[in-house]
Amino acid sequence: MTVRLRGEVVTLRPFREDEFDAVLEREAGAEATEDARRNLRERLWRSGEWTEQELRLAVEAEGALVGDCQARISHWALPPGVCELGIGLFEEATGKGYGTDTLRTLSAYLFDEAEIHRVQLSTDVGNAAMRTAAEKAGFAFEGVLRGFWAQDDGTHDYAMYARTRADHHGGR
Repeated sequence: MTVRLRGEVVTLRPFREDEFDAVLEREAGAEATEDARRNLRERLWRSGEWTEQELRLAVEAEGALVGDCQARISHWALPPGVCELGIGLFEEATGKGYGTDTLRTLSAYLFDEAEIHRVQLSTDVGNAAMRTAAEKAGFAFEGVLRGFWAQDDGTHDYAMYARTRADHHGGR
């Protein structure tokens, strides 16, 4: 079953083939290997459908592609019923409420239509836009994952946020 979700200001939908090159350039970059580009293209082809590990969707607002999101359910890394969200908005799309609406819309779908009882996300502690979007979407700050992400300039601390099914249904 193809997933297509409508929020207040965004539509979450499968990617269209004519969007692949733009997404490949933004995500994989010019220096990406052919294998990395092929892997991403295959993931885009499967967008809108649950795979063993994820549901990937395009984020559309005002009739234009503005980013993407994923709901990840890695069975070897997360307990059953726990889903991790990822969201990436194009730079020109930030600050317009698209991230908050994406998080609200996708998490509501996961609680209402999937066997999910906890939705979590993490972001670099310095990513103020994502942290604000998470809080506006009803995600609770749970703490800092120290030294979580190794990058060229060293390890970065990440902030962890989560919502539970009880939160979604007005509990807690």
